Amino acid sequence: MIMGKKDKKVNLKNWKRSTPIFNFLKPYKYIYGIGLICLLVSSLTAMIFPYLLGNLLGADIEQQQNEFHLTDPNNINALFLMLMILFAAQALFSFFRIYLFGVVTEKTLHDIRNTTFQKLISFPISYYDKNKVGILQSRISSDIVLLNETFNTTLAEFLRQIFTIVFGITFIGLISWKLSLIMLAIVPLIAISAVIFGKFIKKVSKRAQDAAADSNNTLLEALSGIKNVKTFVNEFFEIKKYASSILKIQNLGIKGSIWRGFFASFIILAMFGSIVFVIWNGMNMVNMGEMEEQEFFQFILYTIMIGASFGGISSLLGNIQKALGATERIVEILGLSTENILTKSNNDYAKFNGKVSFKNVSFTYETRPEVEVLNNICFDIEPGKQTAIVGASGSGKSTIASLLLRFYEPNDGTIYLDDQEYNSFDLSTIRNQMAVVHQEVFLFGGSIFENISYGNPNATFKEVKTAAEKANTMEFIQKFPDGFDTIVGDRGIQLSGGQKQRIAIARAILKDPKILILDEATSSLDSESEKTVQVALDKLMKDRTSIIIAHRLSTIRNADKILVMQDGKIIESGKHEELISKNGVYENLNNLQFSLKSN
Repeated sequence: MIMGKKDKKVNLKNWKRSTPIFNFLKPYKYIYGIGLICLLVSSLTAMIFPYLLGNLLGADIEQQQNEFHLTDPNNINALFLMLMILFAAQALFSFFRIYLFGVVTEKTLHDIRNTTFQKLISFPISYYDKNKVGILQSRISSDIVLLNETFNTTLAEFLRQIFTIVFGITFIGLISWKLSLIMLAIVPLIAISAVIFGKFIKKVSKRAQDAAADSNNTLLEALSGIKNVKTFVNEFFEIKKYASSILKIQNLGIKGSIWRGFFASFIILAMFGSIVFVIWNGMNMVNMGEMEEQEFFQFILYTIMIGASFGGISSLLGNIQKALGATERIVEILGLSTENILTKSNNDYAKFNGKVSFKNVSFTYETRPEVEVLNNICFDIEPGKQTAIVGASGSGKSTIASLLLRFYEPNDGTIYLDDQEYNSFDLSTIRNQMAVVHQEVFLFGGSIFENISYGNPNATFKEVKTAAEKANTMEFIQKFPDGFDTIVGDRGIQLSGGQKQRIAIARAILKDPKILILDEATSSLDSESEKTVQVALDKLMKDRTSIIIAHRLSTIRNADKILVMQDGKIIESGKHEELISKNGVYENLNNLQFSLKSN
């Protein structure tokens, strides 16, 4: 008894955890209500069928000689016509039930997909440090497919079977309470079995969904990094890795099928075995005069329908449990906190000058709490000035850019923008005034125009073209037959590194930020491409607060200030000439790069 209560609490808790998904049905509750009425009516018409058919089977053949009356329950011609009218009504209401449920399902799933994507796109960067993109992609695709089947078919069919059982039990109770008690004696056993089997089915289904998400992530990573796969000749490694992940899905699917099969087989054996037992008792009651022959036929037909409904519910419960396993994952996403992103930032940016100050800022990543990436750093950047940050890999250079964009919050210390705490600005205001050009440029798979206009989706063609000219991109854009309509391919695969960099610069120019961040923007380019890109960057940085994160010291010689970082600390600061004269870390870096270049 104690274990039963505990299991019941767990099931109720799991159901409660999944119910927020059904809140998406609320805007369409009236349409869904009409669909339920159609479902109810079609179920009622189906329940009249055994009554009329029982009369037809039990009618005296001599009644065919009677004068035809539609209301005569003993005239087989009248019964036949009534059955045909009944089928027509059932077909009509079934059509509207399927149509209305389909409309509600598609609208509901649209809202779920849209809301889930809005959540995912609004999560802080720290969320993506801990979660793989492929798994998240699965949540918004394969998990929601299960909900499609549940809302559109499974739930409606489940309710129809419930109506059939309720109405059927009511009718057989009116026909013969004695036979009804015999037939219903099996129900408690079935109900207990449904709880036990349902628990295992849901558990296996949940694991199968997790395995499917993992396999999607493996697929996404392999295809996204296809060049690396082929460079290292690891096709068979990836094939084996993916085969292993989908084998896990297969095994869990088979395991779930076994449990559902056991459940369905048990239900069929129990229900139809009880039907045979009921028929045997009913025939004895007819022979003893306790029951009319027509009533016996009606009872048998109702009993068969009830038994079939119980058998159908077994598989439907398995599907519902499977869907609940998927909804729990989606509900987890919907329940998490997001960044406070506004569709439009306030007017603070109009007064934004671009001064940046870090005061005693320390930071560690949540995924690596034992490593202090920034240790009590302080510096000021004046509006319109160029500040370079140099240092070895892992010294904390890119983390400064991430903090400035508020991808993360400092553990200690404060960041100021225009002498105001940057937490006093909303996120949209801050990020609207900043632009980043990364070392590895990410381009979307659309056209060149779409990628440049991403800096300002409301920009006109003239504005986009002007930005492209300033970024020195027109020389290669004009060579393409489709010009700005040229498709760049997945992640810009159709373009060279220098071309992608210049498109990224054009995008930043179009955004017209107050603060520009260049994160190793030219480090992956050859010398010729670097010169072309550097010219475009010089135009972009003019009269703009610029933070240049660089490995190549030749690109930052003219910076107004250079910050030298080591182990999360700023150990040197000044202009190029000042730092060279100090005989410190910067000079060593400069000499090292000069010697490598000479060799």
